[in-house]
Amino acid sequence: MTSAQTVVAIVENDAALLKALERLLRACGYGSRLYASAEQYLARPQGEAAACLVLDIDLGGISGIELQQRLVEQGTAPPIIFITSQADAASQRRAQALGCLAFLHKPFTSSDLLGALQAVARLPQRPRGT
Repeated sequence: MTSAQTVVAIVENDAALLKALERLLRACGYGSRLYASAEQYLARPQGEAAACLVLDIDLGGISGIELQQRLVEQGTAPPIIFITSQADAASQRRAQALGCLAFLHKPFTSSDLLGALQAVARLPQRPRGT
């Protein structure tokens, strides 16, 4: 999987950060799908699969951790990279117990995020639609 073939879903309620992440990914050859809330992500058309989910924890409604839990329970969780300004060790442990690939604290560097995305590219391919 090369970055030109990789679509990353981003769930972030900070509109400026959402756009900045979209620009970064585009500049690096990734495709992206943007969602301002967990609810919006859950309402997406079923055919909108992504190779990875970049997910904030504090989204104002359903939290990123709650979204991760739902996706894991449904068996539809893509690899997840959490981005958060919360320094909550309990949330990090829970996210990791549910299988998150990376847990980045804001502000994080572009290279931190891109490194985590490269780790996704090294994972075994999963069936499409998940």
